Amino acid sequence: DPLVAAKEQLSRVVAGEAPESVAELRAMEEVVRQITAKVSPATVGVQIGPAQGSGVIISADGYVLTAGHVSGRANQDAIFILSDGRQVKGVTLGINRNIDSGLMKITDPGEYPFVEMGDSGALKAGHWCLAIGHPGGYQPDRQPVLRFGRVLANRRDFLKTDCTLVGGDSGGPLFDLDGKVIGI
Repeated sequence: DPLVAAKEQLSRVVAGEAPESVAELRAMEEVVRQITAKVSPATVGVQIGPAQGSGVIISADGYVLTAGHVSGRANQDAIFILSDGRQVKGVTLGINRNIDSGLMKITDPGEYPFVEMGDSGALKAGHWCLAIGHPGGYQPDRQPVLRFGRVLANRRDFLKTDCTLVGGDSGGPLFDLDGKVIGI
């Protein structure tokens, strides 16, 4: 597995240290490239009425995790735009206002690309992460935008990173270097 090999070469960097050579930078680039290829198909554009955001599919049967301010109240119609441009229908299921998270479900039958949930509790300041979303809303001529950065703080109810986000990124996933969701 090329991802495992690249991460082994970067064990010191994966643990939160800065790259110190061109070889480490190239290995880091390969890790990011492979993770992006793995997680992009599960990253979706979200439309609820006129509002747009991002989300991530977390199960083959179409459960979608997003920000609570994107999903809003339960039982609203939603449209999800998949990475290949297809639009599928869904519904909002609920919101946790305390941590600004929301859950939705794709209602069109099918099996969907999904990613695994990670362990955000294990993250420490300095760990690398990737944020993916659709700034300005889904655009058919552009892949989801990737921001690569580091965890700055890990508190009981939030993660702070240096990944810059803009409107439309809301609800997009934050991944660890295993390609697992560690935040929204």
